[in-house]
Amino acid sequence: MTKQRSSLRCAIALVAISTTCFATLPATAQMANGKSKFVGNVIAGSVPSSYGTYWNQVTPENGTKWGAVEGTRNSMNWTAADTAYNYAQSKGYKFKFHTLVWGSQAPSWISSLSTSTQRAEIEQWMSLACQRYPNSWAVDVVNEPLHAPPSFKAALGGDGSTGWDWVITSYRLARQYCPKAKLFINEYGTENDSSARSKFKNIVQLLKNNGLVDGIGLQSHYFNLDNMSGSQMKSTLDDYASLGVDIYISELDITGGGSESGQKSKYQDLFPVMWTHASVKGITLWGYVVGQTWADGTGLYNSNGSERSALTWLKGYVAGSATSSSSSSKASSSSSSKASSSSSSSKASSSSSSASGTPVLSGTGDYPTGFSKCADEGATCAVTKGTGWVAFGRKGKWVAKNVGVGKSIACTTSAFGSDPGGNPNKCSYQQ
Repeated sequence: MTKQRSSLRCAIALVAISTTCFATLPATAQMANGKSKFVGNVIAGSVPSSYGTYWNQVTPENGTKWGAVEGTRNSMNWTAADTAYNYAQSKGYKFKFHTLVWGSQAPSWISSLSTSTQRAEIEQWMSLACQRYPNSWAVDVVNEPLHAPPSFKAALGGDGSTGWDWVITSYRLARQYCPKAKLFINEYGTENDSSARSKFKNIVQLLKNNGLVDGIGLQSHYFNLDNMSGSQMKSTLDDYASLGVDIYISELDITGGGSESGQKSKYQDLFPVMWTHASVKGITLWGYVVGQTWADGTGLYNSNGSERSALTWLKGYVAGSATSSSSSSKASSSSSSKASSSSSSSKASSSSSSASGTPVLSGTGDYPTGFSKCADEGATCAVTKGTGWVAFGRKGKWVAKNVGVGKSIACTTSAFGSDPGGNPNKCSYQQ
């Protein structure tokens, strides 16, 4: 497909007509259905049959990168991008365009052009992309400015007086060509590197000062997160939250050292901190089918259709969490953030009821009086009956959380927000 504007107008119009009609259909993803935050994933060349079972936000893995679309100058290949976009539209899922300006996976031919011609090509690329996908919820305008600045940054103003003029210009152009989309900036390696984080925050602040940024994308890949604790992740998120810009975990993957149990344990440690943080508005994983992810050991779903234990835990945790559209997430001062319940907050109690309806937690056994065993520490507690309240702890030391009947919660300190000191703790539901 050539990049002649006269021939593109009809195609763009057809795409817009054929996809807009789907935009109001409800999302029915399992784990984050009804929540105020999404849990999304990438789509590569085709949509996995299990995709809608787990995820409710779409990012093309490679299909919307400039080099993938226009590897040959004036010959556009939108196939993979169309697949991801049309699927998202048909399901009512948020679609994020990834990405407009990136030093990696840019077309090789751009480097040989004059600066003025490069600028014309950049603007034409942005214009065509934004016209073709008019219902994009968000766009990663610049990807990895610290680690992969483009060879053509001079065409966008170079470093300039701010040191990042090319980034600012990219966002001004994106605001012009994609006026309906949220504009994000995306980077890796700042999660556990304070020096890199300071530089990235400076860029975000420059964009914010100019009214040009709507979200911060923290890629959160395994090579950073595998070496972090929940408390460290919370400190990082708190640091970014000080900027007053929404945060998105944009390319999450975890190996946990390579073992299935290690992967699950690391998800249990880190995911609740991200999910319940007030400034984090959504989480996107970077692939999930074993053997089809970009890095070995990051997959969550086996090719035979079975789930790795981290995925089983993850869907139970998210489905049972309290970040619904009727309740807001709250940051905690403890090492793991707490999710607020739609009806009341979790409170520790030994013998008395609170005005908010927290049940009496009395007794000296493994479970409070009137409660029945649900799960041992580290497992998932599925609440199939009763009042919806779950106690966590043992022998007079408990905290309680209103999970809701038909929901589930991880029997972990991260999920409940504190360690009551049962040693070992156990989960039980109120009859």
